[in-house]
Amino acid sequence: MNLRTSDLAICAETSAFSIRDYSDQGLLGPVPRAEGSNYRFFDPRLIPQVYLIKALREMGLSAQQLADYGRERSPERAGEVLGRCSEQLRRDIARQQASLDMLRSYLSLIGEGRTASPGEIELRQLPARPLRRSSLETLGGRLSPAQRLRSAFGDIRQNGNAGCPLGFAWRDFFDFMEQPDQPTLLVSYDPQGPDARPAGDYLVGTQHCYYGEMGPLPRRMFEYALHGGMEFTGPAYTVYLLDAASVTGAEEYLMQVTVGITRNAI
Repeated sequence: MNLRTSDLAICAETSAFSIRDYSDQGLLGPVPRAEGSNYRFFDPRLIPQVYLIKALREMGLSAQQLADYGRERSPERAGEVLGRCSEQLRRDIARQQASLDMLRSYLSLIGEGRTASPGEIELRQLPARPLRRSSLETLGGRLSPAQRLRSAFGDIRQNGNAGCPLGFAWRDFFDFMEQPDQPTLLVSYDPQGPDARPAGDYLVGTQHCYYGEMGPLPRRMFEYALHGGMEFTGPAYTVYLLDAASVTGAEEYLMQVTVGITRNAI
């Protein structure tokens, strides 16, 4: 069973002109023609070959490079060309995956921000949230805050996705409340991060504020927990649900604070 030029073009989602061009360059191998006419007939097993040629073009091979490949085709030459394109595509996929993860992270936070009630404090059961943590410890006081931040972000950039939203974490809620300018960890909300804010019961608070401003929220969360007979467990996390990525005015920035609680103390 053979295909005419137009049939092969339809099957391979390209034009008849491209099929004839590929054939003339030798990229489709020997192509028989009908006796007494110029009509070409193609074996259907050439359909994947057309997709391969199109992929090579999309990966950056020029028309001249394809023509050279067609004339000089051999297992060694094919291995060289396909191997080089495969490695390039692998790098492209890794970059695109990083971009996709970055967008997913922003979309998740923005989605929360759009449904949040600023100023509200509530008890919520939260799923695990992947993230990447890097220490902001003082190292004996030898590094300035800016140097610690640069070092921590360098670690995130080297090992993860530098484009994902950032936040901070403190060892516990009392460190957060008493020393809000001294977080313990820089946190990247990277969907591929090796760490996680574990699933569990959390006290969650939100408020409109610009970067670095805490306002009354920490004290209000403390009083809420105190009056409810709750106990804090684990680190306190901050992240901006809405910020420069989604709003224009500083008064619209929306910070979220999450800290674990024990249910049996409620």
